[in-house]
Amino acid sequence: MTKPLAGRSFLETFGLTLLAIAALFVADTFLARTERAETMVEAARQFEQGRVLMQRGKNAEAIERIEDAIANARGNRDYRRLLAQAQFAAGRTADAETTLTELLQSDSTDGLASLTMGRVLVGEGRFEEAISYFHRAIDGRWSQDPTGNRLRVRFELVELLAQHNSKEELLAELLPLQEQAPGDPRTRTRIGRLFLLAGSPARAAEVFRGILRDAPANAEAHAGFGEAEFALGNYRAAQRNFQAALRLAPDDQVTRQHLDLCDELLALDPTMRGLGPPERFRRSLKLIELTIDDISQCLGRNPSPELRGLLDEAGNALKAHVGVARQSEVAESNLDLAEQLWQARKKDCRSAPDSDSPLALVLARLGQ
Repeated sequence: MTKPLAGRSFLETFGLTLLAIAALFVADTFLARTERAETMVEAARQFEQGRVLMQRGKNAEAIERIEDAIANARGNRDYRRLLAQAQFAAGRTADAETTLTELLQSDSTDGLASLTMGRVLVGEGRFEEAISYFHRAIDGRWSQDPTGNRLRVRFELVELLAQHNSKEELLAELLPLQEQAPGDPRTRTRIGRLFLLAGSPARAAEVFRGILRDAPANAEAHAGFGEAEFALGNYRAAQRNFQAALRLAPDDQVTRQHLDLCDELLALDPTMRGLGPPERFRRSLKLIELTIDDISQCLGRNPSPELRGLLDEAGNALKAHVGVARQSEVAESNLDLAEQLWQARKKDCRSAPDSDSPLALVLARLGQ
């Protein structure tokens, strides 16, 4: 009878031991989870502190807080993305690049990391490399508002290309952007101005024309349309749009300067339709006079024989008495002479002429 009692005692003891082990395992697991949860809460608190410090411009302090958060939550990509942004904002571009390289090695489709890398490379002057990362950001994965984020990245890219005067690349990016962008007047006006920077005034004119169909009282669209028409050589149309813009926004000094330039050019251009022979002749003399004045400001002590001869010829043209019957014929000769003077000026003068001056624009138009 004693053996069965001993067997039961062993089984009871073994069962109690297993139960105790299980209880300890559950307790340990509970404590570990509790500690892990507390660590995650602490990491989130440190991360938020870092984000707030960044907003206040205290980037060095922010880096310390975010690094603490990462130490408590090593697998959190959001924390590492913000660390890279803080490092970049603090001027630690090498550190930022290292952080971003690690992020992109584990996930090359990370849109925000690609965008930040593009900004870092721009800051380092590595423009061509940066462009590829902006494209990766546009094509990449975004956890929130992917459409809006991709659109914002594309706008940032086109602004960057505009700053670097990369006209062909800018135009290539603008065409899809025009299709994807919202249709509000402000965004369309921004796109129209970017088309101007890209050297595509015809597309810019189309954009501004469309805005004015929907909102005829949009001063910015009138001003932009005027700049597009001016770039296309449609000076009368440009003048009308500048005037319309100033009626709607009379304090716009930039547009007023554009209108003044347009007025001066229209008063000088001898090719305008409707000019009679006397006015065309008068303008031809004015062009010679202005060209001589421009040359006198840049001419050295020893002008070339060609230029000396042209200046003598120009002086005689200004003094000559021309009857009404010959004014049309002489006007043509004067215009040819003004063009020749302008070309000789480019050879003899070290300083380049102001290509946006009314004189330069009119002479360029004559040479077309």
